[in-house]
Amino acid sequence: MNIKRISLYPSVASIISLSLLMSPQVNAAAENAGEFYLGAKTGWANFDYCESGDDCDDDAWGGSVYGGYQFNEWFSLEGGYNYLGKAKASNSTQGYLESKVQNGELGAKFDWNLTSAWNLFGKVGTSYNDIEHDLSQGSNISDNNWSVMLGAGVEYQLSHNWRIRTEYQWFDDVGSSSVAKSDVNYLSLGLSYYFGSSESAAPVAAATTTAAVVAAQEPEPEPVVAEEPLPAATLSGHAFEHDSTELTEEAKTTLAPVAEYLNQRPEIKVDVIGYTDSTGSAKYNQKLSEQRAQAASDYLESKGVDESRVTTIGKGEENPIADNSTVEGREKNRRIEVSYK
Repeated sequence: MNIKRISLYPSVASIISLSLLMSPQVNAAAENAGEFYLGAKTGWANFDYCESGDDCDDDAWGGSVYGGYQFNEWFSLEGGYNYLGKAKASNSTQGYLESKVQNGELGAKFDWNLTSAWNLFGKVGTSYNDIEHDLSQGSNISDNNWSVMLGAGVEYQLSHNWRIRTEYQWFDDVGSSSVAKSDVNYLSLGLSYYFGSSESAAPVAAATTTAAVVAAQEPEPEPVVAEEPLPAATLSGHAFEHDSTELTEEAKTTLAPVAEYLNQRPEIKVDVIGYTDSTGSAKYNQKLSEQRAQAASDYLESKGVDESRVTTIGKGEENPIADNSTVEGREKNRRIEVSYK
């Protein structure tokens, strides 16, 4: 049979364009380096093997399970099993044909981080295909072969552990028999789980809830009088919510004595310096460090410190104090330092 090719590229391009429009204009921090993941997906498979004269049902629903290991922020090795459904065709000369296709795949996955939540990815690898052909005369033909696999898609990070993905895959020349050989297009929607620990979501949520309950039950305490001299303050770890420049309650608690001290000593000025880890581009890291340092400065000013006494500085990924190749080191390097002058 002749091959009829139906391109799904416009659909994939539309999905990618929509994700870019929805995403905020910041770069991504890869949270899952060094972690294993598992996932499942389902979607639409299209078989390009029907002739123009066939009565053809060349679309089917498929399902998959997959897993992999994220080596770093841009590369992972991924394998999986795909059930691609059944394609059916019939005509007056060759009769009825039904082909059931399933395969196993292995490939390299390359990520391009767009934001802290969105990333594009591409895949290249191979698949081992198992095809069962049922013919109208009652015969059954089994067929197996290897194919080239190419893929592309978009992922959205719901949390540290969960990602949702939409993906397009192309399997070249599935089947080797003269009965039917087809390219297979597969468009799917999936959910992945990464086996790693969330950096701060649960502790921050618990601390915020506790603070709210205490505030509701107890009268507002008297302002804390800062002792002199007050050492410089460093905010790291849980200073900001995930994918945010908003200070957490823990960070505000650390800054409150600084504001009290500055209000008692109007002749003293302060530098507020922001730093990031090395994940992402240097340009983005510079911008993010400035935004987070400004959030700390804004808090001091909201407590009565005059703007002219606060100098806000962003230094991006400069001056790391820990190893950026580990999750713990990156967490320490994402910090705000407050010093007096």
